[in-house]
This record gives sequence, structure tokens and C-alpha cells, in this order.
Amino acid sequence: MEVGLLRFLGLVGVVVGLSACAMPRPGGFYRGVDVSGARPGQVLRARPFGAAPVGATATLVVYASTGVGGAIVPVSGVIYVPRGPAPPGGRDVIAWAHPTTGVAAGCAPSLGNKVFDSLDEGASIPGLRRFLRAGDIVTATDYEGLGVAGVHPYLIGDAEAADLIDSVRAARALPGADASRNYGVWGHSQGAQAALFAGQDAAAYAPELHLVGVAAAAPPSNLGAELRKPTSDSGRVLVSYVYATWSRWYHVPMTSVVAPAAVALVRRAADRCINSVGQYVLAQRAGAALKRVFLAHDPMVTRPWPRLFHENSPGYAPEGAPVLLTQGTADDTVYPRYTDAFDRRACAMGDRVDYLKLKGVGHVFAGYRSAKLVAAWFAGRFAGAAAPDTCPRSVVVKD
Repeated sequence: MEVGLLRFLGLVGVVVGLSACAMPRPGGFYRGVDVSGARPGQVLRARPFGAAPVGATATLVVYASTGVGGAIVPVSGVIYVPRGPAPPGGRDVIAWAHPTTGVAAGCAPSLGNKVFDSLDEGASIPGLRRFLRAGDIVTATDYEGLGVAGVHPYLIGDAEAADLIDSVRAARALPGADASRNYGVWGHSQGAQAALFAGQDAAAYAPELHLVGVAAAAPPSNLGAELRKPTSDSGRVLVSYVYATWSRWYHVPMTSVVAPAAVALVRRAADRCINSVGQYVLAQRAGAALKRVFLAHDPMVTRPWPRLFHENSPGYAPEGAPVLLTQGTADDTVYPRYTDAFDRRACAMGDRVDYLKLKGVGHVFAGYRSAKLVAAWFAGRFAGAAAPDTCPRSVVVKD
């Protein structure tokens, strides 16, 4: 969810120009993956990945996961492992869930996209080097349908959660990684929603693993309200991602809410990534084309959309571990009031939540500005310390 991204990208564009307009095409590594007989988390393909951070290795993998409806699907991602001997019991794992990059296969972070035209895949993971220095493995799923061709389950919580949890299983299966059963999930925006669903699903989905904590920065937690009436070009792109993918996953005609004259425009917008300045500008143009004609019906009063929005909004089932929740006070994409409401729901269910508000921080930087806090918080969870609990309030911290 990156509605406020354009202002930032405009500043970056002055420096780096409008390069990288073309969407990367997944090569042979991502194609023709056979999942017959595969188990969730099984590594199906692996090879070295680009330039790893100093003191670590990076491996590009395709692993098996569970898609919408329970089918076994191939998912790509990267696994970062610190060099040197593992501690007794193995290395703990941080499973990173990335924010929105798009819904087309070419939008996968592992394809080597330069995020904002300057950050490589590793540098786009908030806290990566901190985690590696602490001795933790970091997994970075692309999610189903990004990288390996397929329909991306954009903001479909349980499917994203499976991709995230199975990246931990893949790390445990990777030769030489020496991963322990202890893991935490960490995500921003779309990835924060995925992380919260992973917390809800972890015990039932992967009982052999031990989830120590869930860290979520600016999570979409009320999809009906947040997606109902997009008012910006970039917002219309994000909503296009939802209707273009959900209409296929849930077998609901797009025209149940989208005007017939806008269907082709929605599909065009859904073909755009937002990984780089050039790609984002093209996506922005696609969103602008929807300004005159887009939604013909209110999704919140048109079945089955209210039910689908509710099912994919986290906070209606207990989290399986302590939660670190961060939210920028200046976020105009995921408004603080929605995260406040999530916090109240989670606290009422007995979850242990440390809710920190980042003063003056907007949506784009919520993950990066949370990284130091998140790394320190997970160090405490892996050490077995009691998790802070601010329920039912939040604490404002200065960046």
C-alpha cells in the first residue's frame, strides 16, 4: 500500500532520472517448476543470488507453499545466512514480508529490481544487516505469483501468511543454513498484513516451528474502509490490484463493482509494478486513466465484497505470539485510526502488543524508521525476555 509514494519518488527522480521503466522478465530459473509431491517449505530450486551483504551468503530459491484453496504452489525468494559456524541449536530466523511492489510476475523483488532505482533487494529489507550481525537468518519471500508466474494473492491474508511461514521451512531445508525452529515475522504495509496473518495462522499451519514474535509496520487492517473510495492516482492502482486479482481468485465478476468501461483500464493498471521511479510513473499514469470512470457500485454494499474484505483484515483472531506494532503519525495511506482500532481488537483478545507511534513519519518510511526498534525487539524475543505490553494504549516515539 503505497499511496503516498509519489512525493518521495519525485524527489528521487530528480537525482536518478526516470530509468528502469521496463518491467524485468523472470528467466528460466522461475519457469517450469514442478511441484508434484512437494511439501510446503520444500526447496525445489536454489542458486547463489547476486552480491550478498558482507559477512553473509544469499541464495535465490524456489520453494513449495500452500496457495488459495490449499493447492501446492511454487514461490520464489531469497535466503540470507550469516557466515561462520552456527550457535548450538541453530540460527534463529526472521521472515521478511515486503510491501506492495505490484501483482505481475515481473514485480518480484528477487528479480534484481532496484527499489526506488537505488536500493538492491537486500538493501530494501529494513534491518537486514542488523539481523545478520546478530546471527539471524533472513528470508525474503516474493509471494506466490511474483517471480514464478501465477495469480498473486494480493492482500489475501492466509495465502501470504503461508508463503511467509514456508520461507522459514525453506531456510531449515537449505543445506548449510543450520536454521533453528525459532522464528519471527516482520513486514511493512502489505507485508505487515501478511505478518499479522502469519501470527494468526502459525500454530495450526506449522506446529513444528516456534513463532517468537510478529512485527508489523503500518498494516492494512480494515480493507473495506481503506480500499472503498480511492482518491488518488496511486490509490486507484492499488485498488486495481485488488479487483484484478480477487476477481480471479474468488471467481467474482470484476463488473460487480467496476464499471464495464473501466475493466480494460483496471487490467492495464494491474500490469504495472511500483518498484522503481520509471515503473511507478507508468503505474501512476494508469491510475490517472481511471479518474473519470472506475467503480460503478459501492463494494461495501455489494456482495460478496464486504465478506471478503473482512476475511482478509487481520485482528479478528488472536495472534500466536507477542506483537510489535509501529505506525507513522503522518501516514496518509494506512491512517493511524485504523491501526488504533486493530490495537484495541488485539488487546481485547488478550494479545500482548507493544504499540509505538512514530512521530511525523509517513507510510513510505514506516518500515525503515522502525528497523532499529524491530531488531532490538526481536533480540529480546529470541533471548526469551518478556515482551513489552502497552495495551490498550500506544507510545509516541521520536524518530
